[in-house]
Amino acid sequence: MITREDVLHLCGELPDWKITKIIASEPSYAELETAVLWARGEDPGPDHHPLQGKVAFLFEVITAGEEWEEENRRG
Repeated sequence: MITREDVLHLCGELPDWKITKIIASEPSYAELETAVLWARGEDPGPDHHPLQGKVAFLFEVITAGEEWEEENRRG
């Protein structure tokens, strides 16, 4: 089972609500790692598929609110 430390190691600092949602979804380390790669815009490799299932959920949690935050930074 993924721990808070695993989440912080892979994702960096996140709000507590995101960490809680990630852990509650009981992802594997590989699922979380894939979601993080997609969230960073990195190429997950030649065998990547469109996001679905738990990885898609994790991606949504990780990236939630980023558009709003970015718009507010610009003013």
